[in-house]
Amino acid sequence: MRKLVILLLLVILGMSILWIFAGRQISEFVDRFATEVTILTPTSAVAYTGKGEGGTLIIGEHYQLSLAPLNPHIGLTKDNQLAIAFNGKVFAFGPLQSPGNDKLEADALDNAPSFRQRQSYLVFPSFGPFLHLTRPEYCEYVLTSRNGQQLTMLWSINPANNSSKLIRVEISNPSR
Repeated sequence: MRKLVILLLLVILGMSILWIFAGRQISEFVDRFATEVTILTPTSAVAYTGKGEGGTLIIGEHYQLSLAPLNPHIGLTKDNQLAIAFNGKVFAFGPLQSPGNDKLEADALDNAPSFRQRQSYLVFPSFGPFLHLTRPEYCEYVLTSRNGQQLTMLWSINPANNSSKLIRVEISNPSR
């Protein structure tokens, strides 16, 4: 019985140490499969500020999300539509609304836009001036065109300094 209690205490101590030092990595791995949707925002307005590579995507009126470190190319198609290109695939957001020197705006209403804020189910300790618990946050933007092509973009959000990091861009071709 005493050996079992000692073994149980060692397992608990080992798991605690693992969670303290690898909690972020474990949480990010689990978040690939399941996260909790906290806010679902209907928005069709999308804008881009930058010089073609990288820059900032503005979704709706409130969300300014960095395109770094993946830095997809954003520009205009020959039909004068705002579009994103990544890994040899192109997705058009919609017709250009107002061409500006530093901001390109489009209305993505025809592409059934969906914008979700998500949170991890797992909490891990984070070190700084104080030890506190952190719950990773994400923003997901999904567009589906009438021909079946789909764009999915996922950002990791750092609420401490209000910064974002683009972690996934997927452009799927329409099903035939």
